[in-house]
Amino acid sequence: MTKLDSSTTIIDIAKRANVTDITVSRAFNHPEMVKKETRDKILAIAQELNYVPNLFARNLKNKNSRIIGVVTDSTFNPFYIVLIQTVSRLAKEKGYQVMIFDSDSDEKAEKTAIETLVSYKASGILLSPVRDDKDYQPSYLSLIDQHNVPLVFVDRSIYGYQNKYSGLFLKNFEIGALTGKFLNQQNSENTLIVSGPEGSEISLSRLAGIYKNFPNRKNINVLYSSYMFNKNDEDYLRKKVQELYTPNMYIVGLNGIITAGMYKIILELGLSCRYFSVDLPPYADTYHLSISGVHHDSVYLGELTTELLFSEIERDSHKDHKTKQIFVDGKLVVY
Repeated sequence: MTKLDSSTTIIDIAKRANVTDITVSRAFNHPEMVKKETRDKILAIAQELNYVPNLFARNLKNKNSRIIGVVTDSTFNPFYIVLIQTVSRLAKEKGYQVMIFDSDSDEKAEKTAIETLVSYKASGILLSPVRDDKDYQPSYLSLIDQHNVPLVFVDRSIYGYQNKYSGLFLKNFEIGALTGKFLNQQNSENTLIVSGPEGSEISLSRLAGIYKNFPNRKNINVLYSSYMFNKNDEDYLRKKVQELYTPNMYIVGLNGIITAGMYKIILELGLSCRYFSVDLPPYADTYHLSISGVHHDSVYLGELTTELLFSEIERDSHKDHKTKQIFVDGKLVVY
């Protein structure tokens, strides 16, 4: 079998098939316009040469692709894993392909992901930004606006842009209120809450909800972590736990990854604690960890997110566009 390298083009195929390159292009893009005998010959030669059509180059000539971009700071987070799987399945059913970018909480990586999707003329973008504090104003937003790419926020939004782009968000104050109600019933003499970043709108809302229903704040210590619970977070929190620990202390992780990180620290220190988590820690089911918390149905969230994104993609015009915000309740699960 003859094999050429990855530089094989439609011109090479056209020469072998003794047709024009326009005919080869039509065989791939508009097969109904090419006689079956000629089309079969072209496809056979393409297969022999291991040629794969350059879909991205084709997209550059069209108004947009049939690509959905998903940009998140963690594909390790169970909350996003199931949501992304659901979005991918539903998008493929509609004839779209999904490109997933994990920014790993890196602002430059997030910017590169958005620029890549815009260059590929993505049909729409789902974005969970690396930060949601007031100071985060990424430059790529002007690029999205300039190219009129449908954008939907997931879980987090960029401060000040909530009313410009549609999004699906959790009811973070209510999540905190459920958490506070639970803690108020536990008679804990020492509660350590480990939140996301201190300036995060999600952190502020969840803590406000906790304070509302857990008024005995003298027993509460609040520490802050990144969403991803990195090495610096772990080192800092290990020291603080040793300072603040009392037997059977309640540890409250305001997302699943934070809870998992705290569980690891406590286990390594050989201490005894009780736990409460907003959403499940990674692999909690695998390791049979029964942790009380406020949990969300990520499949349902994925369905809502997909519906919202395609309503944006299919809207008649940008001028008629009205932002849609969906807020989802969590369910208190007690073990």
